[in-house]
Amino acid sequence: MYQTIKSNYKALVVSLLLIPIGQLFASETNPYFNGKNQSDAFFDKTLVLTSASDFQNVLTKKWDYPAELKHETLGKKSVASCQQLQASIAQGYNAAQLYEYALIAALSSICSMWELQGHFKPYSQYYIDAFKLDKSFASQAPAQFGLVISNDDERKMQTASNWADFSKIKKVNMISNTQSIYYDYSGSIQRLNLMAKGDYNNDGIEDWLLLVENSVEGGSYSSTKVYVVTRISADANITLLKML
Repeated sequence: MYQTIKSNYKALVVSLLLIPIGQLFASETNPYFNGKNQSDAFFDKTLVLTSASDFQNVLTKKWDYPAELKHETLGKKSVASCQQLQASIAQGYNAAQLYEYALIAALSSICSMWELQGHFKPYSQYYIDAFKLDKSFASQAPAQFGLVISNDDERKMQTASNWADFSKIKKVNMISNTQSIYYDYSGSIQRLNLMAKGDYNNDGIEDWLLLVENSVEGGSYSSTKVYVVTRISADANITLLKML
């Protein structure tokens, strides 16, 4: 009996040593939200948004800079909140001027990002937090992070094992712990911004929300993407939960 108890005790100690230190304590960690929340694109002053409810409320807040939209049959209209913009786009409205298409798409992406941030909750487990926004992140992130601007790119993405494999990243410039710029050999420039940490899908595990601003060296192309990613164990790859 004593030998059995001793053996079980040793097994318990070993199992505890294998658990990351952050997992030994079940206390919850509140979500993190980046203070550079892109609200200056809509308002005179950058808003202070520090909780999920703040992001839920800002969706209906009236903008200081309304946007002009146009519909092929319904004509023009002015929108002045994320709620109005998203509802109008769903009805078939787009930028009133051709040169503003990229702007309206970017505003829509920010609104979608805020809506996602409104779902972030406290978490008790974390596996993705070990990563920095460097080349190691790109080697673990899904291939969907890569910039796709052609059908050939789309086909290559289907067979790529990760973002670094698809994009062939040559350099990463880490601006801060929450922002890095990725350059690949084809001329793509991708600025990653870590906008939120928290539990997005109610499994208690930390997820990240990343805003990615894409451009091409020497060109006028630009696009904005939003990703929610997670990592479900200490030896798992980063997986994609949501992409907009």
